[in-house]
Amino acid sequence: MPSIYEERQKPSIWKLLLSTLVILVIVIYGIITINTGDPRWFQSKFSEQPIAITLYCYGQPIQIPPGTPAFQGLTNLANEALSGPKRWDSLSLSEVTYNDYHTHPRMAALELQYAPPVRIHSTVKFFSNVEHLIIPLVGRHANTNAIFGRNAGYPIAGSLHIESRTALVLYVRSQGLCEIDIEP
Repeated sequence: MPSIYEERQKPSIWKLLLSTLVILVIVIYGIITINTGDPRWFQSKFSEQPIAITLYCYGQPIQIPPGTPAFQGLTNLANEALSGPKRWDSLSLSEVTYNDYHTHPRMAALELQYAPPVRIHSTVKFFSNVEHLIIPLVGRHANTNAIFGRNAGYPIAGSLHIESRTALVLYVRSQGLCEIDIEP
């Protein structure tokens, strides 16, 4: 039977530090999860399949049929770009720019459509319900490597910026889909 006069454990700085670290991690994770509404905000892999892809080549829409090698190639490259490092920026897509991507003779953009809407896991809430991803290839905002989102016909606040759109541009050129000029 244990005695009421048992020796207490001595305080340990390591146990205190470990306890503090665990509590800090839980609090930070909880705050970001509440702010984003996404318990998997830290997951960077994006592997969604679009239901349609349209390439707007200098004002001409080009439908990429599902099931074709070009459709799968563009999907894989877009998923790879979105799986890498990305940052959110307050730069948003205006209706004028969105229409210009579709019709302007000096702009090219890739638009991927998803149903049901998809979530891009990140530390921001804005890309949590996306039906359309718009990737400028040439023209306004292309050099910033921006990706814009739309849902229910309206733009999503801000944009995500990927490391590079070069692989997408080179693929579009190599497949003969559009003669996109490679900008410096």
